[in-house]
Amino acid sequence: MKRIFIATAIMAVFGGAISLAACTPEPRETPPTPANEETTDFTLAPYSVRLRAYASLERITAPQSGYFDTGSWQIADDAPGERLITLALPGSNDITAAHWRLGTSQDAKAVSNCLKLPPNGHSQPTVHIDDHDFQAFTLNDAGMSHFQQATGYRAVIDDTCYAIDLIVNGTRGEVYDPPREPPFSSDHAMQRLREINDGLSLQ
Repeated sequence: MKRIFIATAIMAVFGGAISLAACTPEPRETPPTPANEETTDFTLAPYSVRLRAYASLERITAPQSGYFDTGSWQIADDAPGERLITLALPGSNDITAAHWRLGTSQDAKAVSNCLKLPPNGHSQPTVHIDDHDFQAFTLNDAGMSHFQQATGYRAVIDDTCYAIDLIVNGTRGEVYDPPREPPFSSDHAMQRLREINDGLSLQ
């Protein structure tokens, strides 16, 4: 009788564990970086700038605005400049969007302040892009359920300030009812945005 009771108890324990495992949601997988993806070329006049990037990236031409960022030529928009191109990762939406942006300015103030850190910026090691040294920084903001993560690169080349901004921003999905899933993780988005730097030619 005791043997039957023990066997029944063991089966109940394992059965409960199996049921619990079945009810536990699988962690959301981050999509891998596509291999052998088609590319497209951009010529960014009037500067001698060329960019080869994944064809799946969406070029944003409409004016942008956000909780933290205005979509201008650079994050620290303290002088006149020109936004040459903005590319968005596929799947970007109102929950999480990821943009790669290149801006330039020949304004004297912009060139003078080009390598200065923006407010709340944190200096990072120098990065080489197309054989040019770029001062790098990171910047994180959060407020009212909104968030922004940015990595910026700045260089002065031929009296021109070049500003590259990698921006991941949006709204935290848990504030919705029911909660909403972001289209990708911030880490994955930053990884893909950094890859775009490899296709940039500044001369």
